[in-house]
Amino acid sequence: MVAHSSLTREEQFNLLSHYNNNASLVEDSLKLFSSGSGLAVSTVISYGFWYSLCRSPELVSALAGRSDPSGTEQNELQKFKSLFCYQLAAVITSTEVALAGRVSAWPLALDWWQPLRFPGTAYVGYKTYTTCNPPFLIPVVTAAYFTHEVVVRTVAGTYAIQALRQQDRGTSQPLDYVRSEYTLLSSMAGLMVGVVVYDAMLAGGFTTAQAIGAYLISSELTKRIFTRSSFSTLNSDDTDRIEAGAEDLAEAGAIAGSLAAAIAAAIMMSAERSNLIFEGITLVTLVSAVPIVPEVCVGAFVGLLAGTQIIGLMMLQHSQLDPKHLLKNIAPLGPALAIAAINGFSNHRVYGYSLEESFTETVRKQWKKFHAPLDYLYTLFN
Repeated sequence: MVAHSSLTREEQFNLLSHYNNNASLVEDSLKLFSSGSGLAVSTVISYGFWYSLCRSPELVSALAGRSDPSGTEQNELQKFKSLFCYQLAAVITSTEVALAGRVSAWPLALDWWQPLRFPGTAYVGYKTYTTCNPPFLIPVVTAAYFTHEVVVRTVAGTYAIQALRQQDRGTSQPLDYVRSEYTLLSSMAGLMVGVVVYDAMLAGGFTTAQAIGAYLISSELTKRIFTRSSFSTLNSDDTDRIEAGAEDLAEAGAIAGSLAAAIAAAIMMSAERSNLIFEGITLVTLVSAVPIVPEVCVGAFVGLLAGTQIIGLMMLQHSQLDPKHLLKNIAPLGPALAIAAINGFSNHRVYGYSLEESFTETVRKQWKKFHAPLDYLYTLFN
């Protein structure tokens, strides 16, 4: 899916291979003002929608771990409802904008292993579920990191595609990128499973040496299972071949995003454990799985920098939310608008779309949740 989801895969590949270097980022200032204003209004309305939906008593009581509170607990629960719903509505609004206007997964066909492209989100969800207190923060933290990962993939892929296009250089066979990305993601999935086993072993009273042994075995076993299941997918003949140069660019963008997401996840795991074995295995996994293409590697680090800034904005937004002042909570919707600008710039650099086109398409997708919810979900996650 790209910003203009109505385009066919062939049309998207054509835009990639015949990119217009003279395409204007802003075609009409008045239209940009109009589309930008419409995006701001639509984002505020979405924020109010998600907040209202969150105020459902059943949902909040379940997340609070309380049922039928009475007495003084009722007042406390009301305060909890407001603060939690402001937090959740804010992060879901940012997530929605990130998905609605992203440049991902390019025009490539989606395979069954696409969820592996978000290793950090899976790990954050696991960690918040096992350690987060109060529990209502679990969906907030997980959704915030997922948003960060979407932005990381968008920026990393955009940089890689733009750099490769400027170099006017070919790449190796298209399946090399696909195979490398799958190897990277399956290896990271193995590391994630190994970490879960490692933590469970330590919690069960086993020694560190025993836990490390279980970590190595479980991670390698998981990797081999994924590798075996990939044979039929990666070795199958592609009868619907598109122009090789454009497909190479798309696959380079995809693997740059996956590398950035894997690095971010690896940093989290290493920072928590400060163990040379973990750090060494993770480093070998990343280096051995990814082809040494400078544009892809630099793109991954650029994506990481952009994702760090977005996380910083979302944390600032989180600290400014106040359950007593509704208007004050609408003001810090900066992360969502910043993400929309990043998506707009990325769509321009990859496909030549103007900012106003990107903003208008994002708004169109935001409104889909009111009149075509199933199509809304399909366009966001397809």
